[in-house]
Amino acid sequence: MTVTEIDVLPNLRDLGGLPAGDGRRTREGVLYRSALPAPGDARPTTVAHWPARTVVDLRSPREFATRAHPLQSDGTAVHQISLLTDTEVTAPSQGTRLTDIYRRILANAGEKLADVLQVAATAPGPVLLHCAAGKDRTGVAVALLLRIAGVDPGDIVADYVSTNEQMPAVLARITRFAPELGMTHPHDRDLRGAVPEAIEGVLALWDAHPGGVHAWVRSHGATDETIRRWSERFTV
Repeated sequence: MTVTEIDVLPNLRDLGGLPAGDGRRTREGVLYRSALPAPGDARPTTVAHWPARTVVDLRSPREFATRAHPLQSDGTAVHQISLLTDTEVTAPSQGTRLTDIYRRILANAGEKLADVLQVAATAPGPVLLHCAAGKDRTGVAVALLLRIAGVDPGDIVADYVSTNEQMPAVLARITRFAPELGMTHPHDRDLRGAVPEAIEGVLALWDAHPGGVHAWVRSHGATDETIRRWSERFTV
């Protein structure tokens, strides 16, 4: 049987191999990102270890509750950590800059992002982060984990923008596997794709915070021990 493009989880990649300063690089097999998994997905060929042992689903409660998570099993734990509320997900986004949506996540869900860091630092790996498109909520959460580990902003932006290559498959998958979201999601924010200025604004806010991104995430509940454990786990 031929595996069609829609049967393959799009936007799935291992975030290992990125420069992390001081001659270090991010470790492969630790952190993945993707769009929305679906029942019956073909085994992916873009990552070495599958399924991930830990999944962080960043969707809102209503999105999460529509059906059982397809990766939940005895060998895979799924954590729901919503970065946008149901109301924020369904609110019209026409005319709203992605930069403003991302900064709203930082303002309203800082503690949730600290929770993402805690799971990534302590739960069995590989750890997969995803939302619906794997672009906005996933983009912010991944940017945080990469920046904490010392990855340069330019490399973070490059990873974020690479999602644009996957957007046709992402949108097709949402239409097929999450039709209940079709009336409200994808918004025009998905049709806009990954906008570099949006994630650059997030990185600039963290870097401008006194003490940088480490101090920012500590101000939202993360501990020095969690930051240390994540950095040691993810870089080599």
